[in-house]
Amino acid sequence: MIREGKFGVQEAMWLTTITISSKVFYTSPGLVVSIVGNTGWYMTLISMATAILGFTFIYLLLKRFPDKDIIAIFNDTMGGIMGFIFSGILGLYLLFVATSTISEFNEVVKVYVFPLTPSVLIIALFALGVLVLCLLGLESLARFAKLSVYAMLFGFILILLLGIHNYDINRLFPILGYGFDKILVSGVVRSSSYGEVIILAVFATSLQGVHHIKKAGYTSLIISGLSISVSLLAFNLSFPYYIGQEIVAPMYQMASLIDYGRFIQRVEPVFLFIWFLSSFIAVTGVFYCFVSIYCKMFRIQDIRPIVIGSVIILFAGAMIQSNIGVTASLNIQNIRQYGWIPPFILPLISLVIGTLRKRGVKSCG
Repeated sequence: MIREGKFGVQEAMWLTTITISSKVFYTSPGLVVSIVGNTGWYMTLISMATAILGFTFIYLLLKRFPDKDIIAIFNDTMGGIMGFIFSGILGLYLLFVATSTISEFNEVVKVYVFPLTPSVLIIALFALGVLVLCLLGLESLARFAKLSVYAMLFGFILILLLGIHNYDINRLFPILGYGFDKILVSGVVRSSSYGEVIILAVFATSLQGVHHIKKAGYTSLIISGLSISVSLLAFNLSFPYYIGQEIVAPMYQMASLIDYGRFIQRVEPVFLFIWFLSSFIAVTGVFYCFVSIYCKMFRIQDIRPIVIGSVIILFAGAMIQSNIGVTASLNIQNIRQYGWIPPFILPLISLVIGTLRKRGVKSCG
């Protein structure tokens, strides 16, 4: 069994929250505006509610198989071959999310911060940081997330408050955007934005019981949903929807517009701090999930050699996507469109089959 350490509810909650919420600093807000206009701030609440429903299935599955992670549960409910396939799909999905996030990070950095820096250097430094934190272990990652979240929250709230002078309430109208039917469908589909909550199921044995997983999962989804909603609301208030859909990094653009005279201007470094830190934690959390799943699938006890080899794959995947930028942006859209299937549908199938086959604690007499 892999020794991944133990950590509490707060560490798990903040790690999951940062992993989910970090995508608001990228192109996602602009994509949301292009799909539903100026209604993304409450469309994401529909996505959050859908994700909460999906996590309920995950929780019920873990409750039926206490003291087991989702990889072991797949094997118990689906059998060896299908359990292996389900675990592989989930692992590859998480790897794809990690490489796409690094590629998107590289594109935004080159547009706004380091336009002349080669992509290979940016991605290599990012991958090196992921490698170091992965070698320190899951417990260190979770505690680092809890330690850094307070500074990140302070910077995030500061940017939102300082940007008030750019807000215009008239930009929220028409209140239904392109129509409520489009908002509802998009909200359900884009529940994939909260799919990273599956990391709690992968690391289930590192938490002290299913009750802690339940608390961490629901709390992180609610906090993430509210923070993303507030971010999108501020974005919609700052830019007309026909301009917002053209902006590459909306939160950075909002920070660059803050100007209160000589002493309060150019606050982008605050944004860069929370952006870099949240991206680093988010990618490391998702990538460590992939490595953990791989080791559990092949019953590998020492995770460190696998981490080193997997970081090379992470680097190569991010470089490939960065060299074909259009494909990289399409990958992000595909993740948002279909990314709800691995984290929510696979556990649901496992729960249904486990119930029908009377596997788990419910079958004990």
